[in-house]
Amino acid sequence: MAEHPIFLSEKEYQSLFNVAAKQGMTPSEWIVAQLPTEQTEELPLSQRLDGLVGAINSQEEQQLPSVQRTPFGEGIAAKLAKQGIRRP
Repeated sequence: MAEHPIFLSEKEYQSLFNVAAKQGMTPSEWIVAQLPTEQTEELPLSQRLDGLVGAINSQEEQQLPSVQRTPFGEGIAAKLAKQGIRRP
C-alpha cells in the first residue's frame, strides 16, 4: 500500500498529536476516524435507525436473553462480586 506524506507545521502537528493521544490514537488513525463513511452518508436517517428504534410493551413480562457462561465472563463476574456487584 502506498503512503502519502502530509506536511504540517510543528504547531499543527503538536495539536494533532495531542488530540489523537487523548483519544488513544495515532495522528494518522485520528485523521482517518474523522472521515465520513460512504455508507452512512448514502442512507437516509430512517434506514440508518432501522433496527435501533422500537417500543417495549411494559404490560408484558420481558424475556431475558440466554447467557452462555465463559471463563472470561466468570472472571469478570468474580471481580465485580468482590466489589459487591452481583448479576441478576
